[in-house]
Amino acid sequence: MSRFLSVFLLVAACSHAPDSPIGAPAEAAALPFETIVQRSIPGQSGPERREVVRDQSAWQAAWGSLREGSDLPTEPPAVDFAREMVILAAMETQSCVSRVTIRSVTRTDGALVVDLLEAPPAPNCVCITSERPIHVIRLERVDLPERFEVERGVTSCG
Repeated sequence: MSRFLSVFLLVAACSHAPDSPIGAPAEAAALPFETIVQRSIPGQSGPERREVVRDQSAWQAAWGSLREGSDLPTEPPAVDFAREMVILAAMETQSCVSRVTIRSVTRTDGALVVDLLEAPPAPNCVCITSERPIHVIRLERVDLPERFEVERGVTSCG
């Protein structure tokens, strides 16, 4: 009888074994997102910003500073922070045409990885007005620390 019990317990333990070996990293999962706004704001000055916003008061403050001197609405777009969050990226003020793009957001075992492409103006660009590129997205709420990975590109003048 004890041999039967030993075999039963062994089979039961194996049937509940994890899918991946102990210590193996979990697979990363790309998260779908919706762009709230992506544009360059002419004449706006400001520093580089990369943030994840998870509450309404922080969203109000972030939106207020991002929209300064622009035609963006006074009130920020509605976000249900119980289920959603916002990620924003803004480059520092650029001399000319430029673009920042949040290309992907991936949930890994221990972090939320935000892949950014920052594309300042090409060296030969000449413009009358400086601008500040921004990209703001909405996605499902994930309560993990964030890590921004940035690639530098170039925006052509033409």
